[in-house]
Amino acid sequence: MEVRVVLGKVLALIYRCRILESDDHDDLIKTVLQTVRTDAPGNNFGSVNIVARLKEFCLELVENKDLVVKEVLIPRLQLTLESDAKLLASVRESVETDHSEASTKRIVSSLVKVLHNYYREHQAVLLINKAQYDMTFNRAKVGNFTDYLRNMLGQLEPLATMSTTLKDPAVVSEVDFDLPDEVTKVFEEVRDLNNNTAVYKFGWQAMNRMTQGGVRLGETVYVAALPHRYKTGTTCSMFVDIAVQNVPIIREKDAGKKILLLRISFEDNLTYNLQFMYQYLKAAEGTPVKPDELSNLTASEMSTYIRAQMTRNGFHIKMMRVDPNQWTYSHLCNEIISLEAQGYAIHICMVDYLLLLPTTGCVQGPAGTDKRDLLRRTRNFMSARGIGFITPGQLNTEAKRLMRTLPGHMFLEEIAEKGMYADSSQLDQEIDLEIYVHLFTHKRRKYLSVRRGKHRLATVISEEDKAFILPFAGLNIPILPDIGKPDSSMQTLPKSFGSGETNDFSADLLG
Repeated sequence: MEVRVVLGKVLALIYRCRILESDDHDDLIKTVLQTVRTDAPGNNFGSVNIVARLKEFCLELVENKDLVVKEVLIPRLQLTLESDAKLLASVRESVETDHSEASTKRIVSSLVKVLHNYYREHQAVLLINKAQYDMTFNRAKVGNFTDYLRNMLGQLEPLATMSTTLKDPAVVSEVDFDLPDEVTKVFEEVRDLNNNTAVYKFGWQAMNRMTQGGVRLGETVYVAALPHRYKTGTTCSMFVDIAVQNVPIIREKDAGKKILLLRISFEDNLTYNLQFMYQYLKAAEGTPVKPDELSNLTASEMSTYIRAQMTRNGFHIKMMRVDPNQWTYSHLCNEIISLEAQGYAIHICMVDYLLLLPTTGCVQGPAGTDKRDLLRRTRNFMSARGIGFITPGQLNTEAKRLMRTLPGHMFLEEIAEKGMYADSSQLDQEIDLEIYVHLFTHKRRKYLSVRRGKHRLATVISEEDKAFILPFAGLNIPILPDIGKPDSSMQTLPKSFGSGETNDFSADLLG
């Protein structure tokens, strides 16, 4: 973008921000102005350096709010840009035209995006030019080319992720004790965490006791199990229950936005997920539908039902199936940012499962380093936006060997919190909440054992609340929610079944 046009947009942004009595974008304005060279060829119109004049005027406006009124601004503009009639007309029009408050906010948002894109492009060009110079004239000083290239890509990657702020992407949160409002805001979050006002409950009472209320906004939850042991079934149930057992939490920053629950699958077709959710909802209301009965229903009937149930409390729901081989961490972040730009506030993002993504751009090293870095980057990205992030993951072969030697209900007690993850034994360092699940058979009935590992909370719960067992309801019926009903969880397995109970069925559900 031509530098005079950039300065014109900077001036328009200053004016529109002052109309809104806002200085939120002053850092962006000052940062962009620092990139403007006043000694570049082509800055002069005749004997006047228009760029130097306009940059100086913009800096003056940022520091002196009293100048940002039409009666003062327009005469100064005429003097500053007298030799550039076209630019003067453009900037003057942007100042003289009156807009409603809503329209002004949209103009500010548009200008911020334009200037941020300019800054990103400017930074990327500097990095690329430096790399070209180093390769051409300083090749001997570069050293190991692979290390140099990895470092360069690491610097370029944040510039490829769209954002509307110039805040350092490494800073997830901060507090300055010289600013009382910042400290107060943190303690408001502390209060919300402890009184469960920023928490979405699950559908199982025992799970809510174990997690001290449910999933917190900004928390990363890792649901770990061996293959085909009900990871996807557990997370699908969580997703449905968050939608039907809660109402949207409206934070100050969410005002006017659409509260979104997002589920992205890298493994299962959406047809499998939606069938599970449909059968789960129908069974929960007491009208279970067998798989062979689905063919008797029309697509419209099933669609109308599941949409009504999932959105009845005011949530917006989006589900995606993505080929992970064609995505990276950056694509996931960009999808989130794109949805935010469309007016959504994403409260829950569930990815089944994250570590299937290629680790392009992540730190490489000993086995598992890249996977751990992928989880770390995702956690920090979600935490900074206050998004509850849930993803399942696999346990390793050592855990699989232990499974063969232990009774099903004792398996999780042996492996929990021992880092037995397939992708990295140090994943737990990047997780806020570990939940282990294990599907097993006892006397020809299916059960789900659940145990909590690490939880990054300051409070402590009793040991007995850290583990429980849930029974499957019947043939091809998932574990049903028990909110508002008798607690369905157990601490120990039943010794016998009551009269009339079936004891032979298959839990042929999502693993």
